[in-house]
Amino acid sequence: MRRTFRTGLTLVELLVVIAIIGILIALLLPAVQAAREAARRSQCTNNLKQLGLGMHNFHDVYVKFPRNFTQVGANAWEAVSANYHLLPFIEQKPLYDQGQTYLTDASTPNTADWSWFYNNLMNTKLSAFLCPSAQAAPRRGTHPNGWDGPGCNYGWSTGSRVETVWAGNRFNGMIAYQEDRRMADVIDGLSNTLLASELLSGSGLTGGAAMYPYDIFYTSDSLFTAVVNQDFPTQAELDNIGRAAMTSPSGSRSNNGTMWAWYAAAQSTLTTAAPPNWSWPSAGGNCCPGGAHDWGRGIIPPRSMHPGGVNALLGDGSVRFVSSTVDLLTFQRLGNCKDRQALGNF
Repeated sequence: MRRTFRTGLTLVELLVVIAIIGILIALLLPAVQAAREAARRSQCTNNLKQLGLGMHNFHDVYVKFPRNFTQVGANAWEAVSANYHLLPFIEQKPLYDQGQTYLTDASTPNTADWSWFYNNLMNTKLSAFLCPSAQAAPRRGTHPNGWDGPGCNYGWSTGSRVETVWAGNRFNGMIAYQEDRRMADVIDGLSNTLLASELLSGSGLTGGAAMYPYDIFYTSDSLFTAVVNQDFPTQAELDNIGRAAMTSPSGSRSNNGTMWAWYAAAQSTLTTAAPPNWSWPSAGGNCCPGGAHDWGRGIIPPRSMHPGGVNALLGDGSVRFVSSTVDLLTFQRLGNCKDRQALGNF
């Protein structure tokens, strides 16, 4: 009589195989995630390069950079950013032309202009302004106070001062609000000066809630005006502002990084007063007529979800990765286009 044998795995052998597969997946997963992040960071780098190229082309045509403030409505906060003027130079001329039909006479802005810009142009999603590593912005209609939009993860540098928006000619960065800036004004050299970097969108939380590192926390102007050298706040002065913003905020906003076409800081501009991915919240002084952050004083450092730092667009069009641990004074000097000081390693 012939004896037959059955082939197969015992339960113990099957469990061993499953365990080995699990270990291999656990080993492989970080590598896959790292590869994906590398691809996202590369796309982010390319976005910044394209924005830098657009800025250079704009400068070639107009012999100046666009201001980050063009009023289109009856109120001062009804204004568009430099990004609007950049549209023809980043392959978005049809969108720009639509806006121009509502600006037939820019010297007499009216509320109809603002209504169209806010509800249409500012609510148009453009991949050129979105980092694939960043979280999605709170979309329009999700926040009871409005002021949300399709997202913006890049901001133009206004320099190292602890002021935002209404600093006039006191801005020391490459981009300003109330005056023109040219390449010739970058005394320290284009390759030694920050033109733009990354922003995170707000969390979308409402009421008194706010989330670090996404949202803007407010204190009061007094801590900002107490800074001895407004162009170069010290570590201790920054800690005082950041600690007050974190532990006893006077208010908060979570709609920053939502509208690429709005002029407000944390929407289309940032500062280099504090280092990238600052350990304290992005902070404003007195809070805040429209959103985050369209008021006079604030610290809006670059932020990203890339491990260890942020992508940074320099004035010459190159993109560097700047570590979160960069020396504070070096980073402040990187944003200051005319301090005439030697730049340290970054």
